[in-house]
Amino acid sequence: MEGVKLPLVSVIIPTYNRMHTLPVSIDSVLNQTYGHLELIIVDDGSKDGTEEYVRSIEDSRVRYEKCGVNRGPSAARNLGAQLAAGEYLAFQDSDDEWMPDKLEKQMELLLRDEEFSLVYCEFGLFQEGNLLIRIPSRQLCYEQKCGDMFSYLLLYPLISTQTMVVRRAAFLQEKGFNETLKAYEDFEFTLRFSQKHRIGFVEETLVKIHSSQGSVNQRFAEIIHTQFFMAREMLEPLRERDLLWEKIGIISQEAEQRLCHDIFIDELTEFSRGCLTEEEQRDAQLFLENMERSKEIFFLKQDILKSLPILKTGILKIYAETFENKSSWSKSQCGEVENLLDLVSDCEKLVEVSAEMREQYNQIRRKYKTDSMQWTERLFLLTDMVGLLEELERLLRNSLQ
Repeated sequence: MEGVKLPLVSVIIPTYNRMHTLPVSIDSVLNQTYGHLELIIVDDGSKDGTEEYVRSIEDSRVRYEKCGVNRGPSAARNLGAQLAAGEYLAFQDSDDEWMPDKLEKQMELLLRDEEFSLVYCEFGLFQEGNLLIRIPSRQLCYEQKCGDMFSYLLLYPLISTQTMVVRRAAFLQEKGFNETLKAYEDFEFTLRFSQKHRIGFVEETLVKIHSSQGSVNQRFAEIIHTQFFMAREMLEPLRERDLLWEKIGIISQEAEQRLCHDIFIDELTEFSRGCLTEEEQRDAQLFLENMERSKEIFFLKQDILKSLPILKTGILKIYAETFENKSSWSKSQCGEVENLLDLVSDCEKLVEVSAEMREQYNQIRRKYKTDSMQWTERLFLLTDMVGLLEELERLLRNSLQ
């Protein structure tokens, strides 16, 4: 973009007690190859020395705004947008990192193609320095990632706050971020924004997002709440495009993955009563029944996991007694083994077991009551039982993750 007068970009970082991550975030903004920017740091009530640190930065592009009380990141971003002097807005988080040419590449597209009011890019999600995933996936066709994105965004989140650069006038026209929401504010904003505006995309990973314990994306219940809020707000477009039940299905899957069964049930019950026709309510009931079953299975798996250590202790006790006495098993010992085999049989309905595990189970079932079995054979059989329990525990834990 040499020889072109560059418009000012106002970059807004909301922060709250993130002094330990803020320097990397700030440096990644100030070191952009696109130099015509201002950085507005909105301190949302920090008490960890954030103000002292920011005021010590010797860069005239940095502005600092202190909020008296903590109102959340959406309110802080909206305040930054009101204070901004730039024609364009970009948003960064206090624990994430931009690549040096992020703004340059996005602004190049915005200035070249005036049909776009917002341009975003890929981000990489990192945990403890390791890349977990890139979003959007490169398997998603390019046409779905840009232009008229409203139908796609009705169903799926795609644009994270840190990846977007938006025309300030358009941002203010659409009323910015919804300050009542505590999660998925970027999803709700970009969906609402996409109703009236076309969106551009830079297919490069220009943002590193660091997953941390205090991140908004860990507030699982609030994510489900926001999803239903969006379904209410966009009910007519969902109906018109025949996407309502696909949307509810997506929320249902997300609730199961995040172990928010009760939140989904409460939200869908309220949504059904307040928003849906009688016919739609009958369809909603199927989702409610499925979630109730999923909840029952989840707690059943948890109960089995709690019982496995007790059962394993019992099997090991039988092993010790068999080794010491070199005798056949008593009636109570056979009962312990029977309990194990019944448990494994029940678990086949809850998790997918391998053919090898099923064959091992069948062999134990055939052999354990055999009177002619030598005591050493019984020891090998008990060892197999412990292995079976440990594999069962692994399968159950994986199914709950």
